Amino acid sequence: MKKKFSLLIALMCLAGLIVIAPLSANAQDDAQAEFERVWYDTCYTKRDVEKCYQQSKELLDKYAKSTYTENAKTKIKVYDQNKAWEKFQAAFDAYYKQPPQDAAKLEALFAAGDAFLQIEPDRQAPSHLYALGQMALAGHQASISRIYDKLDKVKDYVEQSMKAFSNSQSSEKTKKDFDLYVIPLKDLVMANGAQFLGFRLIETKGDANQAIGYLTEATQVKGKDGVGWKDPNNYWLRSTIYSAQYIELKKPYDAMTEEQKGSDAGKDILKKVNELLDTKLIPEYARVLATATNPNAKPFLEAVKPQFDILWKFRTDAADKAADYVKSYVNDPTIPNVPVPAKPEDASSLNGPVPTTVPGAVKLQAGGPASVPGGNSAAEKKTSVKSTRKRGRG
Repeated sequence: MKKKFSLLIALMCLAGLIVIAPLSANAQDDAQAEFERVWYDTCYTKRDVEKCYQQSKELLDKYAKSTYTENAKTKIKVYDQNKAWEKFQAAFDAYYKQPPQDAAKLEALFAAGDAFLQIEPDRQAPSHLYALGQMALAGHQASISRIYDKLDKVKDYVEQSMKAFSNSQSSEKTKKDFDLYVIPLKDLVMANGAQFLGFRLIETKGDANQAIGYLTEATQVKGKDGVGWKDPNNYWLRSTIYSAQYIELKKPYDAMTEEQKGSDAGKDILKKVNELLDTKLIPEYARVLATATNPNAKPFLEAVKPQFDILWKFRTDAADKAADYVKSYVNDPTIPNVPVPAKPEDASSLNGPVPTTVPGAVKLQAGGPASVPGGNSAAEKKTSVKSTRKRGRG
């Protein structure tokens, strides 16, 4: 009898398990359904962004096989991107709007930008291009303003941004977004990026010809408000290279006696010196004078005008022609060199010692960030993460 009772109990328990199991499954389903209902209400009806973010993470943790998994992932991704964008915006504004600008603020801008770029990996997304471009421009500005000396770090951002914008030139979605800028961001990136690369080579005593190549590339950008082609920084930087070449070239001539200067060897050196003046330094000084028309560019005029006058007198002795020569570069400073009306070689060789010109130090003029008309400097309209991200069911 005892055995039968035990068996009966066992059978009853087994039957109970069979009944209880479906009940537990149904409870689980009901809990998931209720959670999904609450999640949907939070995210789509009430649009409570903060709660939606937390509930989306909970949904993925508890109900990984939910039909709303992909939607929840999208909500989390968009939230993280927007928060990273907000941090970048804050760092951007702190650098440009809360003086003084310094290396610490720039590093904070770089850190915030890097964090956003990792979350927004689409290199053709306007928000990605905008952040990367502004990081490069801020680095360029800080470098030529002498408040940041990590030139190789800036070089990395500059090269990345130039490559990204170069690849996006035919992108219609990029064009319609960046055409809103007062100065299109692409023009600033390509012009100031090339300018920085030339500046860096000058600072690090790198290849002078390569530096000239970069600076010439910068002048080929014919951007609005003179970006690139009418930026006196480009011509000033090129003139510093030509000035250094001029000083080195004439050193052996300066060391000669008067008799040696009249020899074939002396005349040969003088010929090379004069050629450099006529085809490089004097035209470049004229371009600086032709483009330094903004009041902020006055230091360029003060540094270059005396040197230009000295060399112009040495080569032409025609002060009345100097103004017209400079004017020839005003409309387009990128035109080929206008011939210098130089004196005959025999006359210039009898015109006393070859002058030594050493322009004074000039603080390069760095512009501010690109901005959208009617918006903040951080492009709140078309380049915000929310407005440019492709939307799906999430």
